Amino acid sequence: MSIPTTEIVIFDTTEEVRNDCSILSPAFEIVSKSDGIQMPAYVGTQIENPARGYVFMNWDSLAHHQAMLESPSYATLLEVLKPAYGGWSKMYHVIFNAHTIAFQQPVTEVLLLAIENPDHRTEVFDILTKISDSTEKMLVFGPTLENENVIIVVGGWESVEVCVEIIAILNVLILLIARLTGRRSLILSRKLRLNGCTLLLTRTIYFTAP
Repeated sequence: MSIPTTEIVIFDTTEEVRNDCSILSPAFEIVSKSDGIQMPAYVGTQIENPARGYVFMNWDSLAHHQAMLESPSYATLLEVLKPAYGGWSKMYHVIFNAHTIAFQQPVTEVLLLAIENPDHRTEVFDILTKISDSTEKMLVFGPTLENENVIIVVGGWESVEVCVEIIAILNVLILLIARLTGRRSLILSRKLRLNGCTLLLTRTIYFTAP
């Protein structure tokens, strides 16, 4: 099975969706009827900052998603999304280096890497490939289709504590690269969310749409 094109939407959340991610179920129901969509969809809020939310959806291709955006149902979708979206949003599309089995884990980590010098892209890809291989593809990466110098990394971990340890290792590697090469080639930001397969005792952090 070929690797899908993953749609990633980062958005400002509302209090309604922070309290109950399942309010997005009607929106995913609309999307689920689109040609080329690979359900389930994944949505959740950032642990460090619940005001920031994430949506992940897999498509057979970018063309399939674009067709949905141009379909009559898109206007209805936008209306249904209003209770969840706080205003700002950013959409990316990525074809990862492997299937995103990370979403099956309790904790999902999202990293955005911006390559300041395109000449360093191959070097960065080589390092990320080694990290991905060492985690047995529990961590995957890929350049965005919108900008090949912006790389999105997704990792799946058993707990927040494990995720923090991995982040520390990644930070050390990135700092080491910068020092060894004498250049600041990467900008790193990190996001944490809980996966839809796991519920906290008092709240749902991450909801998986069927």
